[in-house]
Amino acid sequence: MDILSFSNTKILYHTIGNCFELPKFGFVISEDIGYKVKNIFKDINEQRDLEKGLKFLRELGYDGVIIPLMFNIGILVKQLNEIFKNFGIEIAGLSTDHYYTHLNYSFTSSNPVIRGRTLDVTMSGLSVAQELSAPLIIGKIVGRSVKEERSEVWLQASLKILDKRAKDFGVKILIEPLNGYETSFLNNLSETYNLIKRLSLENTGILVNSFHMDIEELKIEDTIEYSRERIWHAKFSDTKKMALGYGHIDFGRIVRMLKKIGYDGWYTIECLPFPSAEDAAKNSLNYLRQTIFS
Repeated sequence: MDILSFSNTKILYHTIGNCFELPKFGFVISEDIGYKVKNIFKDINEQRDLEKGLKFLRELGYDGVIIPLMFNIGILVKQLNEIFKNFGIEIAGLSTDHYYTHLNYSFTSSNPVIRGRTLDVTMSGLSVAQELSAPLIIGKIVGRSVKEERSEVWLQASLKILDKRAKDFGVKILIEPLNGYETSFLNNLSETYNLIKRLSLENTGILVNSFHMDIEELKIEDTIEYSRERIWHAKFSDTKKMALGYGHIDFGRIVRMLKKIGYDGWYTIECLPFPSAEDAAKNSLNYLRQTIFS
């Protein structure tokens, strides 16, 4: 069977003695890596770019997308829900990265005003996430501050508040561990998992990212095994965030371990638009499918 024919069919595939439903494939829409989504940031009437992109991704076989939580998205929830429903695309997650990259918001800022604004926008983001039936992703917004006792206290306090509110809203929070070149905090899966357990966070899990694991993890299989209880989303990028198959990351070992622990969540792709946005999305999905079903 042609692997592309799997896209909209719920089947079972056999691996390591277990059966799993066909995984859902997602794609990250982000200004930072060259994908422009005008209406999320400005006017809902300027939605042609988004609709064109969703139509293309759905035709390729993607099931959902991660979109940025930014500016006026809160007042666009009903329109966004309708647009995504029309194209048969789910919202796999809401990223908070843009608040850091555009406004320098972070939980570990030395400025208490910035820390307050950061908590405010993420708390508001939980309400949006509830309406969009999507998890809220905490990544770059953790901040790049020097790791010291007070900054860790600020971060932990914010995560505890968010987790409690997330439970009230019935929303999941995903912490995305980032490499040490991007942040001083929560750089690997084990550290993140240990913090979640230590703080007794109930609605907070981990988004694993192949790009960052390739830099930070000494042995990827071991750290996935250790953190298995809270791995709720998997994101895939190749070296330098290129399309899958363009770099040197061994995706097979990551996928095999995810299968072994019984992971049944999203397989989401994040990559630079090279050689074009269309080619990157298409080639990455084909590569990931071949890896999973080989």
